[in-house]
Amino acid sequence: MISLIKLLEQKYKECPPSTQDIELNTKNRDATVKDYNYGPLNVDEPGDYWKKVADKWNTTEEAAKTSLCANCTAFDISPRMLECMPGETSDDDGALGYCWMHHFKCHSARTCYTWAKGGPIDEDEASYDWQKRNLKAAIDPEPIEPPEEKNESLRNWFKKEDWVRIDTQGNITGACGTMKKGKKTTRCLPRKKAQSLTKKQRAATARKKARSKKQFVKNTKAAKVSFKKKKK
Repeated sequence: MISLIKLLEQKYKECPPSTQDIELNTKNRDATVKDYNYGPLNVDEPGDYWKKVADKWNTTEEAAKTSLCANCTAFDISPRMLECMPGETSDDDGALGYCWMHHFKCHSARTCYTWAKGGPIDEDEASYDWQKRNLKAAIDPEPIEPPEEKNESLRNWFKKEDWVRIDTQGNITGACGTMKKGKKTTRCLPRKKAQSLTKKQRAATARKKARSKKQFVKNTKAAKVSFKKKKK
């Protein structure tokens, strides 16, 4: 009999349904257009799209135009995810990747209101880690419905938590998901959590992951991250 752990590990590595189902992908994309202004529809003729985004973010149009799916923390272009997407994945304007916030194939030249810096995801291990965190939504064959509380949680996760990389010496070395290709993936923690630990504690959890050959390695007790919503 297959163990629960093995079953979950298999689920972590399955292609998200919307990469295989055009109708589901379209529904999730259209929901993101409606609720989070995914666009522009035509990247060559955006109209006033970037002005609206700039107004939403209280910034300039020039700054808004640099905040694309291509460099969003949730934009997955890892080798395994590209294999999940049938057909051509690039054009003259950019390439398709998988959005872990809204669960559809998004285009690198577009953006949406929930953009957050730190991407793209270009390593399989990081991709599997995101799928593990988003397991229910990642394997759900139904369209994603965005209740306000859920998406406030998503915004907190991707933007406010500000995940950073920790090396085996305990140093904070940059944004999570920015590891150079060919390097062994280091531990990622929310910045506040990382800063609350001593350098020795950060090193301990990073070394624990580096020593293991497993895909997913739990944090040390001191570095454990709780994702439960705080009571007011």
